[in-house]
Amino acid sequence: MKITSFPIVCLMALLLLTQWACKSDGSGETPDPCTSQLDQGALFQTTVDQLIIPRYQAFQTAVNTLQSKTTSFLAAPEETTLLALQEAFKAAYVNWQYVAQYQFGPAEEVGLQMAVNNFPADISLIQANIENGKTDFSQPEAFDRGFPAMDYLLFGLADNNADIIAKYVDDAAIKVNYQAYLQNNIDAIKSKIDQVLNKWEKEGFREEFIAATGTAAGASLSQMINGLNQHYEVIRREKLGIPVGALTLGFSNPEKTEAYFAGISTQLALTATQAAQEFYLGKGVDGVNRTGLDDYLQQISETAEGQALHQSIAEQFNLAITALAALADPLSEEINNNQSDVEATYAEVVKQVVNIKTDLPSLLCIAITYVDNPSDSD
Repeated sequence: MKITSFPIVCLMALLLLTQWACKSDGSGETPDPCTSQLDQGALFQTTVDQLIIPRYQAFQTAVNTLQSKTTSFLAAPEETTLLALQEAFKAAYVNWQYVAQYQFGPAEEVGLQMAVNNFPADISLIQANIENGKTDFSQPEAFDRGFPAMDYLLFGLADNNADIIAKYVDDAAIKVNYQAYLQNNIDAIKSKIDQVLNKWEKEGFREEFIAATGTAAGASLSQMINGLNQHYEVIRREKLGIPVGALTLGFSNPEKTEAYFAGISTQLALTATQAAQEFYLGKGVDGVNRTGLDDYLQQISETAEGQALHQSIAEQFNLAITALAALADPLSEEINNNQSDVEATYAEVVKQVVNIKTDLPSLLCIAITYVDNPSDSD
């Protein structure tokens, strides 16, 4: 009896262990490691109503002001109107950093990013377009438009404002082309942001986004995580890595910094990183920390290297922001004069990549679907 009953006892023990494991979440069912108890719909609604739409509204307001200041300058090209236009440009460029991570849905449909911020600008192409009277921006992927073009046209045409103004008033044969290029460019940006915001607010994309639950490619959680990673990749690569030489065999390229002529590239990199942090935390324009990706991740209750991943990501954002805040503007001069400091800041920014591009998607069962840059592993 004892010999024949031994397998039965083992089987009963195995069944008890299996039953305990299946009920360890208290639900009586096997827990899904990809599922959080946090309501996805509530997360998406908070993201849309407290972050995406308000940030797009703020950017639209900044673009409206920029368009108005452009028109005023071209009507009366002088020091006062140029200074006002330059300040409006800087303000709009800063505002852009907060919506750059939302380049999915309507923004992807209308090509907002390509219209606003393909940098660094192709100066020779811009000059050729102006000389040839080409101001229609018909090639969407060209680096001859958006804020990078305005950066050149408002700050880089000459060494001082008086000579910049002269480009718009003195040469009868080409001044019209300078004027048309500047005006048509901001008009194109204005048209794009109006289309994007209208789709979110009035054409039903808000409701579609909130309803698109799940973890499949194209679902809202996937769009959020991919958007965050694409945005952070630009910070790592275009804003810092390429200019400091980390991705070009140590050969620095300070002229490839964002807003090179306006000299606010450090501010833009810092703001972009702060925007990514706010997106992750669910912090709205009012500064209130609401439900965000960090809360969703926390509910998964996974750890990385002994520390909760949601905490590791939050802490690394703080470290990257602190490092960026210690750099001065313009970043191009920091690279020329204090390259080791910029390299150290770049290294601090890079530490976040594994957290948000490998660990975060893996734990939430999200695939990274955008096309990586060739040096993405750097």
